[in-house]
Amino acid sequence: MFYGMNPEQTRRFGEALRAMKEIQPRIFAADMVIALARNMGFLRDAAFMQAMNAEPRSRQEKSLVWRLHVLCWAAESALAVEGDFVECGVFKGLSTSVVAHYLDFGKRDRTWYLYDTFAGIPAEQLDAGRSNPKEYQDAGLYPSVVRRFAAYSNIRVNQGRVPEVLAQSSPQRIAFMHIDMNSAAAEVAALEVLFDRMTPGGLLVLDDYGWYWYRDQKKAEDPFFLKRGLKVLELPTGQGLVLKR
Repeated sequence: MFYGMNPEQTRRFGEALRAMKEIQPRIFAADMVIALARNMGFLRDAAFMQAMNAEPRSRQEKSLVWRLHVLCWAAESALAVEGDFVECGVFKGLSTSVVAHYLDFGKRDRTWYLYDTFAGIPAEQLDAGRSNPKEYQDAGLYPSVVRRFAAYSNIRVNQGRVPEVLAQSSPQRIAFMHIDMNSAAAEVAALEVLFDRMTPGGLLVLDDYGWYWYRDQKKAEDPFFLKRGLKVLELPTGQGLVLKR
């Protein structure tokens, strides 16, 4: 639930939460977020929860429910403008899976372009002091993601390094974009190619923007948006939200 806690800290934290529940009507504590007395209406949104439960989810994946709700909201809102969908940084395809189920994307007259090396972050794009998690380098990632979206004729899984892979296949008009590459260099490279193709009214979600451990991304991305007269809205989930004007 919360990274970096040892068993004793986890036990104490659990006791504190249970005590808090005696005085607070509603508590959300997951994915490094603690929220008190919130409506959390998305937990009672039948369509969203159906999308969350459409496939087996691990406990860790379920803990991302608030982040996934933000993505579903942004993607659904982006349907009001012209353009295709993009995700840079796919990993196992969880976020696309939930949003695709939520929007019944297979019936939409749009294409969703997914990009990932499926072999980890290229060494030259690693942020200072960071390493490649082993799970990012699993040789079975790419074929498993291809299988995951095989039923969607309008979801294209592209394997390759950003930005080079974008020259091979990428949309000219974009309504929704999700970037989650855990690398400042890779994310800015994606923005340099794709952001100006976003349709006014389109929505961009930056997964790592508000996370302290990934602050190099915020430092690199803020100047990019300021040059375009835009500011990123930092969300409590750790995501950043941008409305293309």
